[in-house]
Amino acid sequence: MVSPNVASTVSKVIKDIKEWNIRSSSGVAEVALENLAEIVKLSNSVKDLVENVTYVANEIISSRPTSAMLINSFREILLTLKHNLEKNVDFESNVSHILEKISYLLRKSREDIEKISTIGANRIVHGDVIITATYSKTIMKIFERAIAQGKKFEVYVAESRPGDDGKIIASKLSKMNIPVTLIVDSAMRYFMKDVTKAFLGAEAVAANGAVISKIGSSLLALVAHEARVRVFVASSTLKFSYETIFGELIKIPHAPERTIIDEGTRRKIGEKLKVEIPLLDVIPPEYVDAIITEYGVIAPQAVPILMKQIYGKWPPEFPEIQTLIDEVKKCLQ
Repeated sequence: MVSPNVASTVSKVIKDIKEWNIRSSSGVAEVALENLAEIVKLSNSVKDLVENVTYVANEIISSRPTSAMLINSFREILLTLKHNLEKNVDFESNVSHILEKISYLLRKSREDIEKISTIGANRIVHGDVIITATYSKTIMKIFERAIAQGKKFEVYVAESRPGDDGKIIASKLSKMNIPVTLIVDSAMRYFMKDVTKAFLGAEAVAANGAVISKIGSSLLALVAHEARVRVFVASSTLKFSYETIFGELIKIPHAPERTIIDEGTRRKIGEKLKVEIPLLDVIPPEYVDAIITEYGVIAPQAVPILMKQIYGKWPPEFPEIQTLIDEVKKCLQ
């Protein structure tokens, strides 16, 4: 049983995730890791440490099961904890090792964004008209880097409902003095004739090169593909979903119906009304021209090749999160 303080901290993080107060998937993982570090510091024993880490991993991943970066980060932390327990590492060293792993993951996330932003900015040329949708920390950094390189370009931003990410993107781009046009999601095809490139972020990248991103991204990629506009997806390899290697499907979360309709309006329409608000969708690999990673630009079909290059074998072997949590807990028995 975790302490009320730990439960309260985790509850607040989950609330922020579910209410979309943390927009980007990188941001979700970073906030989760930062809070985990503070919780680890509150642990008073090995038993306490195990309970806290497994509780945080289980609860936060359950709140955003589509975030490959979140899953991969917690997998590394749980593997470190399991190794320490099997080697009977003392409590203080165990805490130190976990904090070092968290620090490494946070540093890698930020360094990956810097590398990707440089590579991505190099793909932007003077006079480009770019279209984007849904808030991505990495995409915003690419635009910022391109401006720093002295490039002049403009951006069409889809409103990105639900959540209206587009307004936030438009505000940030305006502050960078980038000419920006905010458009309704349904107008993406109308404006695509004026566009030269499309840039999108990612929640996860599947083993076959498919990209999971916020709802509307797949539609944008389809429209761009039809118009022969190149689609670039920016993603750290921390967002590569290893679960999909073995055919495990990524479950798409849905927003509550009150997001788009209030109870009074619902009653007027009729009690039999069904409201569906998926938050994410899947971009088929054939609609993605290139994935920009910290290792360089790759075709979606090259995802397995890059995974093999990084981990030395294909398919790489990674335990499922729930299995890992159970194994860590068993180490205390």
